[in-house]
Amino acid sequence: MQGKIVSTLAHGLAPTAEAGPGAPSAPRSSASHRAPQPYRADIDGLRAIAVLSVLLFHAAMLPGGFVGVDIFFVISGFLISRIIFREVDAGDFSIARFYERRIRRIVPALAAVMGATALVFALFATPMDYKIMGKSMAATAGFLSNLYFYLKGDYFDPSSETAPLLHTWSLAVEEQYYVLFPLAAVLMGRVSAARRLAFVLAGFLLSLALSVWLVRVNASLAFYLPFSRFWEILAGTLVALWPRAPATRGGAEFCGLAGLLLILGSLVLYHDGMLFPGESALPPCLGAALLLQAGRHGDNRISALLSLKPLVFVGLVSYSLYLWHWPVLVGARYVLMRELTPTEGALALGATGVLAFLSWRFIEQPFRHAWPGQQRRLFWATAGLGALTLAFTLATHVTGGFTGRFHEPARSYAAAALDTNPRRGECDRIAIDRLRAGEACLIGDPGAQAPSFVFIGDSFADAEMPAMDEAARRAGRKGYALVHSGCFPLVGVRQSNLECRDFVDAALAFVKSHPELGQAIVTARWTSALLGNRFGQLRGEGWFITDDASPAPGYAENAAVFRRGLARMVEALRPLDVTLLAFVPEQRFDVPRALMFHALFGRPSETSLPLSLHEARQAPLRQALAEVARAHPFRIVDVGARLCSPERGCPMLLDATPLYADDNHLSRSGGLAIADLFGKALGPKA
Repeated sequence: MQGKIVSTLAHGLAPTAEAGPGAPSAPRSSASHRAPQPYRADIDGLRAIAVLSVLLFHAAMLPGGFVGVDIFFVISGFLISRIIFREVDAGDFSIARFYERRIRRIVPALAAVMGATALVFALFATPMDYKIMGKSMAATAGFLSNLYFYLKGDYFDPSSETAPLLHTWSLAVEEQYYVLFPLAAVLMGRVSAARRLAFVLAGFLLSLALSVWLVRVNASLAFYLPFSRFWEILAGTLVALWPRAPATRGGAEFCGLAGLLLILGSLVLYHDGMLFPGESALPPCLGAALLLQAGRHGDNRISALLSLKPLVFVGLVSYSLYLWHWPVLVGARYVLMRELTPTEGALALGATGVLAFLSWRFIEQPFRHAWPGQQRRLFWATAGLGALTLAFTLATHVTGGFTGRFHEPARSYAAAALDTNPRRGECDRIAIDRLRAGEACLIGDPGAQAPSFVFIGDSFADAEMPAMDEAARRAGRKGYALVHSGCFPLVGVRQSNLECRDFVDAALAFVKSHPELGQAIVTARWTSALLGNRFGQLRGEGWFITDDASPAPGYAENAAVFRRGLARMVEALRPLDVTLLAFVPEQRFDVPRALMFHALFGRPSETSLPLSLHEARQAPLRQALAEVARAHPFRIVDVGARLCSPERGCPMLLDATPLYADDNHLSRSGGLAIADLFGKALGPKA
């Protein structure tokens, strides 16, 4: 997972698979002569390890806990493949009955969680967040949420901290797999066991190869795309089809111990800044496969360890634990507007446990045998739930997230999240080939004779574009805006987004092709480039940048790369006069939400960032810019000096106008309120 946005958005847990106590069985009316597979308690123990790993990871207590999803994929492939091939071989497989079991297993608890989430989040979610949640509910109901969250994983979209259904991406991957696999299993039912195993192995290798390649090209797509995940489920299928169980107890214990060590090593050594899945997912998947294989020789100590009653119980309720834990954690973080303390995280997980038990006992269990023999009724009820979800999504869209839930001024404060650059879709992240062809957005006075400046930057430039446009209009000037969110305007620097280096090169080539330009104004979230982290509502670490002179990525190296990249940028823009917009105050909270909460509940009590915190954050940047400017002169316009003062700190509001659209990007109105400052950036070089 390259970059914090990808890595934050990319972790979930697949649903538990079918078989054994606590897993779905065929409805009683459809039971036949098929003998059930013997129940294996060790598999529920393995489920427990998987779900607890993910819960602890999301509570910031276990660095590699996200591999729990991979463990679950392997378990699912093992158990469901056994069921399907057993029925295919007996000539008794039914697609309708298969999906009936899936519906009974997946839908009731999922519907309960979605309904509860919609009701509870209606109490405090901003209209924009509630509207986006409504869209994610439709994607979840259609088991397309993995594709939805990938496609909506834009730089400006809410992160996982405000997406209570993000975790359903893994359910979607499984259900997409089980659209294809039963049909393939029916076809493979006509071939020998050896050929069946060979076909599954070929699919496993192709999917693994895709994952290894794609994770280096587009880590987010590799994480969410079903075809780059299918190999993990197929790993379980390979175990199910493997012709031999361990011959001896010693052999089984060797397999089990090796598998347990691979999983434990991944949990401890992995972290969310690494490339994943790809080959990095092999150790936990292999570990799960070895444990499943070891359990086929039932008499061994590793399987006995996994069969301990506490682990088995957690495994039985693992699906409900998974479903409830993320909305609970997201809701707590959303209301508190910060990360949870260890105590708060433990309380949230405790609440999750209670909800999971109630969900398992009163929803999961009864619905596995509800409406016996009424398959059509079950399918119609599921379709009805889907229609109801779609109606809710449409209602949230039409009403703008049910804005009537809140009174003024809370409603107006929340609307600041939508007060962004109206030309974002047109100007931000313009295709690099279009930029190379000479296309760029014009800002400023359309009546000016010729463009005289260029405005270059990342998402801060997008946010500040309306103010720069207004300042240029007042000055009777026009210029070009070259903007790419998520890309620091630094030359020769490798960033998490592989397009960034191409964008910077194309932007400089564009400037060189326009000799009429006399000034360059450059802006970015300089602190993150320098320090390698994020400040504010969503704290983030590991935003590393490198260049050809970097020995290895790291925080100290970020500072050196920043200085080199900025120096190269200033020199590449010569002979233009270069001005840097810098020191934009970064707020502790998401400003629209914080102001709404302040109006509704009186919390947070402070709607201003203390000046001392602002200066502490910006001090390393001031030093770095001064060092670079001594050898490569440029002018600096201090945005913080305009917005902050010792008396009021760095406020969220200026004359009742919210200054930010989130916790760090200026809102359109906020930028326009200080358009005079951007006029100074357009002024003559000092």
